[in-house]
Amino acid sequence: MAQISMQVISVDKGKVVLQGQRASACTSCASKSSCLTVNPESPNLLNAEFSATQGLELGQNITLNCQDSFLLKAILAALMPALLGLISFALLANQLLFFLTPSVLDIACAGFACLGFVLGLLVSRRLSRGLASELRNKLSLKPAP
Repeated sequence: MAQISMQVISVDKGKVVLQGQRASACTSCASKSSCLTVNPESPNLLNAEFSATQGLELGQNITLNCQDSFLLKAILAALMPALLGLISFALLANQLLFFLTPSVLDIACAGFACLGFVLGLLVSRRLSRGLASELRNKLSLKPAP
């Protein structure tokens, strides 16, 4: 089970903001400035925002828990449709448009691959909506001892 220790930094209008130290994998990504969630002001910190839960106070330490199987499911839902779309549309174009000259076939395969990637991203977005609602059941916030 994935666990992150975080601290409540804000409780305001039904929202709780938590802040914690990034894990080692996130730290290496953040040091390259290639991680999309990096805050330029504090690249080693991870921020999370939740609907206010009862009993959380400013400055309180919290342990955030999530099942590893759910994290794997979320990663697969986000990445696999786009990757499969990219590969399958490129192969489909290659099989259907074999009669074209090689230079035109390369361009057609690239175009079909881009189309497959975009369609895969749309499928990923649709799958992620269902996972967002499931996240509420899989994520637990517990006061740290």
